[in-house]
Formats: sequence, structure tokens, C-alpha cells
Amino acid sequence: MPIRVFLADDHAIVRDGLRAVLASEADLEVVGEEPDGARALAAIERLLPDVAVLDLQMPTLSGIEVAQRLSGQARTLVIVLSMHKAASFVQAALRAGAAGYLVKEDAARELTAAIRAVVRGDTYLSPRVAGGAVSGLRRGGKEPRLTPRETEVLRLLSEGLTSKEIAARLGMAPKTVEGHRAAIMEKLDIHSVAGLVKYALRHHLTELDN
Repeated sequence: MPIRVFLADDHAIVRDGLRAVLASEADLEVVGEEPDGARALAAIERLLPDVAVLDLQMPTLSGIEVAQRLSGQARTLVIVLSMHKAASFVQAALRAGAAGYLVKEDAARELTAAIRAVVRGDTYLSPRVAGGAVSGLRRGGKEPRLTPRETEVLRLLSEGLTSKEIAARLGMAPKTVEGHRAAIMEKLDIHSVAGLVKYALRHHLTELDN
């Protein structure tokens, strides 16, 4: 059976290019694609592909947020696709549960190898980012792990929404949002909104410019 692949990127031209790369490979099959994170997550949970190739920065949910939500689902492996080469981006993806990180400019020649590598059980990192990412992970300690809902609340807080606005956006009571906010601050040992914004920017959980 071919390896079933799902593509998510908000640029149609990128998805077209990735699909073209995979089309000539007999052991790879594209089973779906979406232009934003939330729709991609829903489609992946429905289709259960072997590998999901996710753009790092997408509307609604980032590739890292989708990877984190899928980390408890053993069926689908995630490869994060990004234009960014900084080790911090790679480390954030790996901590979220991604099995691979692919630099966009290398995707045409590395995508098929990356997919086959993660299916074998390996971690695939584009060669131009691998060294810095691995050394950074060795230096760093374990970071607190937020739940997917806490991550979502943190992202919206960092974008300037109030607890009431977040509650309306997520369909929950403001007191529940406050509870998530308190839990986030305790886990991260950060006790100001400004500090939470800095954390979200550093871990690439928001699309704000840093």
C-alpha cells in the first residue's frame, strides 16, 4: 500500500508544487489538502493519513499547534514545513511532537526522503537546520507542556484578546478562560500578560511579528 500523505499550506502554489513532487512516486499518495490549520486538523482526524506535511504559519492554527493536537494520535506523523531556519523554530516543532522539519526551499528535493524517513521511525531534519536544532535541544532542559486548550488560550491572550473575548471565541465561560490563564501562568512560572506574549513569540505560537 502507498504511504498516504496530507498537505496543508495556505498558498495554493506551494500545495501544487508539493503534490507534483509526490505524483511521480508510486509509493506515495496525496489523500487530501487544506489551506488553514483548523480545517487541516479536522481533515486529518477524518482521513487518518500516514503523514501530514504542515506549513508552520497558517491561518486559524499554526502547524505547530496542529502537531501538538495530533501528538496523542498514533496514526499520523507530522512533518512541519517552514521558510524559517532558526533552531528555535525547529525545536518548537519537535517539542510539539513533529517527526520532521523541512525547509521550504529544500522541499522539492527532500520531501520524498523526509516522508519515507519518518514512516521508518526516524526523525527527519533538513540538513541546513539539523546541527543547530540538535545542539540546542541538548543544551536545554525539559519545558512545561501545555494542553492544546491552554495553548489556544495562550495564543489568543498574546494577540490581545480579553478573557471575555476568548470565551466568546472558544465557546466557554469567562471563568473557565481565567482558570486556563491561571494554569498557564503557574506551569510557565510567568505572571504577566507581557511575559506570556514574549513566551508565545519565542515559541512561535502566534503570528505577531517579533
